[in-house]
Amino acid sequence: MTKKDQDTRTISVAIVEDRGRIRETIVDIINGTAGLKCIGAYGSVELALKQLDQNVPDVLLMDIGLPGMSGIEGVKVIKAKYPSIDVLMHTVYDDDDKIFQSICAGASGYVLKNVESEELIRAIKEISIGAPMSASIARRLLSMVRGKEAPPTDQMNLSPRELDILQWLVEGYSYKRIAEKLFISPLTVQSHIKRVYEKLQVHSKSAAVSKALKHNLFR
Repeated sequence: MTKKDQDTRTISVAIVEDRGRIRETIVDIINGTAGLKCIGAYGSVELALKQLDQNVPDVLLMDIGLPGMSGIEGVKVIKAKYPSIDVLMHTVYDDDDKIFQSICAGASGYVLKNVESEELIRAIKEISIGAPMSASIARRLLSMVRGKEAPPTDQMNLSPRELDILQWLVEGYSYKRIAEKLFISPLTVQSHIKRVYEKLQVHSKSAAVSKALKHNLFR
């Protein structure tokens, strides 16, 4: 997809939020933003699962503290059934453990409920064009996993260069920026990333990030 396509296409968004007033406010913010459209708003993961087959969004905004199935468990279920959906956690919890659990479950990013609407919109747009997570979340997660005892990386059979590229993916670098850092072409970066996906047995950036964090591949 070209930058022009990214700028002109409409990003479809669905919301899972149990508080009706908050849910309605978010719907209004999304529908009032050019290039975004809310195609579903649900009070629980269970309700969302009944409807997502009919309206699969590009981005799903997910609360953590939900009645019934929690948002973290919901991410696992939704990503297993709808791998193309980018899940953005939207919650009051500013907690390292919950951030880590959310990303390991398959979420592509995390934003707090007390942020300005502009920051929420920016997070949705960034997630929709392929950034695995914001730079601030990436730094926070990497600081959490560094220093922990790491399993041998040969279990994943990743080369040092592949590990570097994977870490830059986690930090939200584009293929072009990674290519510039390594003095190689973006096509060569894509080839490296394809091999990383094959070795990790995943099919997306968010899944690669999740698996890398679970297995503590970053020292």
